Amino acid sequence: MMEDEQIPAEHSVSAEDVPGASTTEGPVDESSGSRPQKTRTALILAAALIALPGIYLLANHWVATPVHSAPRQTAGTDIASLEALVNASPTNDNRINLSIAYINGGSASRAIPILQSVVAEDKSNVVAWNDLCVAHTLQKDYDNAIEECNKALLISPSFQLARNNRQWAQDEKNKSLGVKEDAVSRDAAFYVKDGLKQYNLGFYDQAIGSWQHALELDPSSASAENNIGTAYMMKKHPAEALVWFNKAIALDPTLQIAKNNLAWAQQEQAKDSK
Repeated sequence: MMEDEQIPAEHSVSAEDVPGASTTEGPVDESSGSRPQKTRTALILAAALIALPGIYLLANHWVATPVHSAPRQTAGTDIASLEALVNASPTNDNRINLSIAYINGGSASRAIPILQSVVAEDKSNVVAWNDLCVAHTLQKDYDNAIEECNKALLISPSFQLARNNRQWAQDEKNKSLGVKEDAVSRDAAFYVKDGLKQYNLGFYDQAIGSWQHALELDPSSASAENNIGTAYMMKKHPAEALVWFNKAIALDPTLQIAKNNLAWAQQEQAKDSK
């Protein structure tokens, strides 16, 4: 997988500078040196369509790692079943999980009142504040989003996801006001990060596009090639993924995460052939 944070109980992204981070499978963030790790249940990053910078959702039972991450809804869990669960047992966790499903399904507006009900009852719920920030950013309500991430950070100053999301909301606000980004920053590393954000949202084709752009700027980026392979794995295309993992290893034989991903792809391909 990639590096940056987490993904459901399959493969996840984490950061090298995060305690407990491991090197398993996933995408790589060159700038952060992160490594993926398997998450316990699922943390969800909610936002950024195509070029939207980092938005991150987090559920209470899910383990977050700083930088970029986004676990996704576990297989077999659909919105209808989550709605039924909330109706039967409207706990904070159940409501947050439902709100994340709404956000992942492109219905951020439906998530907002649910998350607001959580913080109305529990003003110290840093997870709900962070996820509200994400939902409002997706709704282009940037001022509320920034305020909500600030509330999350007041409660937990070390909460890196909220810090990242606040920056994302600020960046989107700046774009809406016509504030130009520094073109110099759009180097290969920029597109590697951009791809990670899209990947964490489940926008695998857009992520592949960003990483291919990174390769155009830096053909020696083994991490970009590894990450393209990871996106193909998430698209259930292990044959294509194998090509990219092999390319990454050819460029950097020491890139262990690419070797792990190669083994992962080979296993999945073997399953498909049965």
